[in-house]
Amino acid sequence: MSIQKLRNQLIQLIPNRKLKYWLSYNYGWFPGNFIAPDVRISAIKKLKLGGNVWIGGCGAAIHAGGGITIGRNTKIGEGCFFISSNHNYMSKTHVPFDNIGLLQSIEIGENCWIGARCMICPGVKIEDGAIVAMGSVVSKSVPKCAIVGGNPAKIIGWRNKEEYENNAKLNRTYYEEPTIDTKIEGFKEFLK
Repeated sequence: MSIQKLRNQLIQLIPNRKLKYWLSYNYGWFPGNFIAPDVRISAIKKLKLGGNVWIGGCGAAIHAGGGITIGRNTKIGEGCFFISSNHNYMSKTHVPFDNIGLLQSIEIGENCWIGARCMICPGVKIEDGAIVAMGSVVSKSVPKCAIVGGNPAKIIGWRNKEEYENNAKLNRTYYEEPTIDTKIEGFKEFLK
């Protein structure tokens, strides 16, 4: 049995929900998923992961105040930012913005690949099988099997939809178990 599967089974035995969230936040222990230990998550209760989700670290931040849903088998590179809220800059009483937060959910479908250092803006929906090139700023929704890149992200190509559908139907997904060395290094950094 892998370390991650054992860890996930152990966390399911914890009856205290707050302790589960604390462990999830501090150690990336979302059952059935991998989140690097240094990923910062705010409003963790509004983050929903579909299973077999991989989120890399290196300063990645997930601001889930408006709600973020990430579908199963989605891989997210290092240093990505997900922001599901914005400031009210149209205020008639304050500049540059007031104290009202504008919440807009982010939805990421199944089998997506978000490259390193991407920014996903509030209100964006990335459909199943989409690929976001590294360093992209996604401010508009992305259609199924599209490949987008740039700032702002634009469609630069398409995946073969037939091959995608066939592989998704047969559940041919890639998952790399984090090595023990990676986990130990992550915990050493956390303990500093």
